[in-house]
Amino acid sequence: MKRISAFLIALTLSLSMAVAQERKPFLVRAVNKLGAFIDTMATRGIDKRYIYVPERPWQLVLKNHINNMDMRVESTVTEADLASYGAKGYYNLKTVFKPKFTYNIGLWVGYRGYGFGYNFSLSKANGSTFSIGATGSRYGIYLRTRDFETREMDAELRAVGEEGDHFDADAKNVSVWDDMKINTLILDGFYMLNGKRFSYAAAYDQSVVQLRSAGSFMLGAMYYQSDVDYAQRKNAPVVQLNGRTGKFKIQEAGVGFGYSYNWVPVKNLMVNVTAMPMLVFYNRKKATLYDSNYDIFLYEEDGPQNGKKPYPDDMDDPSWTEDVTLEETDEVVRHGKVSFNLDARTSITYNWGRYFLNVHGQWNQFKHSVDNNTLKLNDWFVNASLGVRL
Repeated sequence: MKRISAFLIALTLSLSMAVAQERKPFLVRAVNKLGAFIDTMATRGIDKRYIYVPERPWQLVLKNHINNMDMRVESTVTEADLASYGAKGYYNLKTVFKPKFTYNIGLWVGYRGYGFGYNFSLSKANGSTFSIGATGSRYGIYLRTRDFETREMDAELRAVGEEGDHFDADAKNVSVWDDMKINTLILDGFYMLNGKRFSYAAAYDQSVVQLRSAGSFMLGAMYYQSDVDYAQRKNAPVVQLNGRTGKFKIQEAGVGFGYSYNWVPVKNLMVNVTAMPMLVFYNRKKATLYDSNYDIFLYEEDGPQNGKKPYPDDMDDPSWTEDVTLEETDEVVRHGKVSFNLDARTSITYNWGRYFLNVHGQWNQFKHSVDNNTLKLNDWFVNASLGVRL
């Protein structure tokens, strides 16, 4: 009789717990299931002799983000009106858009390798960076966007006339008359062939800890997009020299095969190096062309010609900025050839208890060549972070 009573009591308690579970709000149950799924994906198939999964799943990270980029554009324009040089021929212009180093602060919030972060600056020119990532035991997907403005550029001009006469000019640290707005987006993903003993997450989001040295070959894919807009009215001289291009959008997509290695020289310290050559199979550039009522190749003493006005000899004279116009005239879309780029990263991590320090950097190079225009962009950043597991 006692056994029957004990069985009935146990059965009653089990049914009560089941009913209570069913009565939990749908959102709570959904979050619990999602958390269990993420836990499984983060730890599936790992060798615990090499990778330690902390009991505390959350990461709260304070970041100091330093980044920069330089965009080099080279344009060769044939049959240009080189009246100021006394001949017709062509000119070759190299411009380098180079914003100042940006120093941003921000936060990253993550759960078992899944998280998002935002970095910002009190300075408008430094812009902001948003990132989101998802990393499992064998895969990873990262998205990073950046918005900023600059007026800094270098310019190198070489003009050649029909008779072989030429004119060279070189200007460093030039400030254009109005802001150039630049937006970039990088989306990359990878699959690790040795997810059992090697952890990419240990190096770049600290959701797990690498206990022993290990490496892995990786398959990767990347999409890159950059929007550059300097088609402000006061920037009409720069627009004309760049083949009347005031805006352009670069889009690239590629796949790669590389190697990543986590070196653990002493307990709690880890160094990662990753390199992945990328084959770019999609390469598209859209350029927006403009026309102005001013012509940079006219002499001031000659006065207006063919409806165009000359800029003053002293470009610091603000009088020309009062009535200069810039009107959109056309859009040109070109597709580039198959090319190669390089994705390189490195990271140093130190763990102690619930806390960790990390410094990691990434460098990407993108190239684009269409018709008589070439573009090369170097984009890099360094993150220094202090985090705690919760």
